[in-house]
Amino acid sequence: MIVAVGGRSFTGKSTLARALAEAIPGVLLDKAALRKLLFPNLAIASREVSDCLYEWLLKAASWNLDTSPGTVIVLDGRPLTRNRDVLSLRRFASSLGHALHIVECVCPEGVALERAESMGAVGAPEMSGTGDGAEDPIPEPKIVVDTCQPVQRCVSTVLERVIYQQEAGGVRAMHPS
Repeated sequence: MIVAVGGRSFTGKSTLARALAEAIPGVLLDKAALRKLLFPNLAIASREVSDCLYEWLLKAASWNLDTSPGTVIVLDGRPLTRNRDVLSLRRFASSLGHALHIVECVCPEGVALERAESMGAVGAPEMSGTGDGAEDPIPEPKIVVDTCQPVQRCVSTVLERVIYQQEAGGVRAMHPS
């Protein structure tokens, strides 16, 4: 199973993804962490570098799912604010024969701006989600989480919804810890 965490920048995607991977437990695949590891001196990744990093994450997801049946992948790779990214991710999960659950992190604009300021990223182009203003709403089905709530409550919400969706599909794949 793949749990992809999306949403606009500074809505708490990475914080939630880390907490989910720990709670499930699952394999966290984080594009920002991979960028920092492979390109430590690169402040902002070009679209080409970003796309390569994301493709590497998907290859790592595929390898983990193929070699360790039952693995849950928590993917923190893209904001998923473009329909083409969501459709591509759905095709990817389907091609592997794995369920995909998309989690959309949301918070008020002011909260996102405060988070950006605290990280020294005020005015960053990625504040809009994609960096070019070309945003689409993340299409259903998705799990929407208000990240103004405590992270443990957000994790519980996601786990409850994933279990519900799995049961509705006839499969119970995971249990909250």
